[in-house]
Parts: sequence; structure tokens; C-alpha cells
Amino acid sequence: MGDRIVYTIKQDKDLSVNLYSHWGGYDRFTNLARALKAAEPRWDDISYGTRIILSQLIGDNWNQELDFGIWASDSDGAIGGDHPDIIIDLINKTVEDETGTHDFNSFINYHLGVTV
Repeated sequence: MGDRIVYTIKQDKDLSVNLYSHWGGYDRFTNLARALKAAEPRWDDISYGTRIILSQLIGDNWNQELDFGIWASDSDGAIGGDHPDIIIDLINKTVEDETGTHDFNSFINYHLGVTV
């Protein structure tokens, strides 16, 4: 039992870094919007942007044995979860989730209640 979600961070057309969260599904949109906002100064720096997003999503749980997994892949990160995977495309600055594809700013604004 869990609330599983996989975040796939596309770093180029053939390489992704994936984050599995065992309990992060319920707050997935808000948590990702906060992570993207924190990474905004580094959206154009793939390695730093990826690290900031991962760090924000994992938060204070880096020392835990359970709850999160990270792996690299040359395809989607799907391993099956309680929620559809979310794809964060750092090249095109988009998020793809079960509702469609959204640019980073629109995703952040919608899920954090920010108005422009």
C-alpha cells in the first residue's frame, strides 16, 4: 500500500532521471510546482535544475532508507504507481501529467494559486 508516483525528468530527447516517491502522490502537483519554482533560476542548467527539483521533492528525507528511489533511463520512467507518471521536460520547459502538457510557468501559477 502507498501513494506512489514517478517523476520523469527529461534531460534531452534520450535521457531521463526518474524519481519514485512511495508516499508523494496526493500532493504531487503542489510539490512539483514548488520544486519547479525553486529551480527556476536554473531551468536552463540541466544538471543543476535536475538536482534542485529532486532535492525539493525529497525534502528532509534524504537520510531515509525507504520512500524514494532514483534511476536514469533512456525512456519513460514508468514502473507503475497509484498515479500516472509526471514528465518534467527541462529542454522544452513543460510538465506532462494526466491533464495534458503545460509550460512551467502555467503549471506553477495554477498549482500554487499565483496570478500573473
